[in-house]
Amino acid sequence: MDPSTSPGISLLLRQVCDGLARQLDEEMRQEFPDLGFTHYLGLKVIAIHAPCTANKLAQALDQTPSAVTRLLDKLEAMGVVRREPHAQDRRALHIVMTETGKDLWRRLKQHGECATTYALRELSEDDKGQLIHLLTRIRNSLDLS
Repeated sequence: MDPSTSPGISLLLRQVCDGLARQLDEEMRQEFPDLGFTHYLGLKVIAIHAPCTANKLAQALDQTPSAVTRLLDKLEAMGVVRREPHAQDRRALHIVMTETGKDLWRRLKQHGECATTYALRELSEDDKGQLIHLLTRIRNSLDLS
C-alpha cells in the first residue's frame, strides 16, 4: 500500500471501532431498540469489573462522569444495575449487576459475538490471533488496560 494514500493507523482504528459500533447497534436493534453501543460497553465493563465505581466505569469508557451518571440512571431504571455503598469510601458507590442485568448481559454478549464474527469473517484464525496480539501490545504500550 502506498503510504501517501494510506489512511494511517489512527484513522483505520477509528473506522474499525465505529464500524463495530454500527454493526453491534444493528445486531441489537430488533431485540433491544432502546439500547446501543454505549449501553453494551457499560454493561461489559460492569460485568468484568463488578463491583466497580462510577469513576472506574467513566475511565474505562473514556466518558465524563456526568455521561456515566446518565448511563447508570438509565441502567438502574431498567433494573439491570444497582448502586450500593462502598465499604471503604463513604463518598463512592459500587455499581453491581442485578440478576436481570446478568441475564441481559448474556443476551447482549451474544449480539456482540455476532457483530465481531461478522467483522472478522474474512480473517483466518491465525490472522485473528495476530490481530488480538498486536492490538493488545498497542494498548499495553499506551498503558490503557
